Amino acid sequence: MVQSPDTVDGSMEGCVMLALSTFRKSEKAIDVAIDKARNVKKLMVVYVVDVNLARYLVDVDHEMVPEYTKTCESEVLKQHEREGRKHIAAIAEKAKKEGIEVKFHLQIGRFALVCLDVAQQAKPSLILTTRSNRPAWVKKFFGAPVDDLIAKAGCPVSVV
Repeated sequence: MVQSPDTVDGSMEGCVMLALSTFRKSEKAIDVAIDKARNVKKLMVVYVVDVNLARYLVDVDHEMVPEYTKTCESEVLKQHEREGRKHIAAIAEKAKKEGIEVKFHLQIGRFALVCLDVAQQAKPSLILTTRSNRPAWVKKFFGAPVDDLIAKAGCPVSVV
């Protein structure tokens, strides 16, 4: 579900891509991305509302009515989507003050998959991201999406 009014197109080729998510937020990464984007004058902000977020918060094994579980998951994702929009707006405002063109992509999904899709379309010269603050048990069982991004991005990925 794409939630961005800004389309990812060829006009962003060579941009700096800042990849953030529900679990990946870093003021330092934002500052580094804006600093790097000063050279190319283009910043693509990708914000992924992690689809697993609701599952961490809503007990899916509980004997809730299935419709209620889906409603709870949906509300959690909507809340984090709204927070993501605010975060993107603040980043865009900061970058635009530096004369940097900003486009964004906000999507509910899986971090690495969304970022790789956007990177394929935008063709950034660099991707900046940060490690997640997910629980250690999640990383152990599901791996680290940043590692997938690094391996498959097709451009340098810097983890701040």
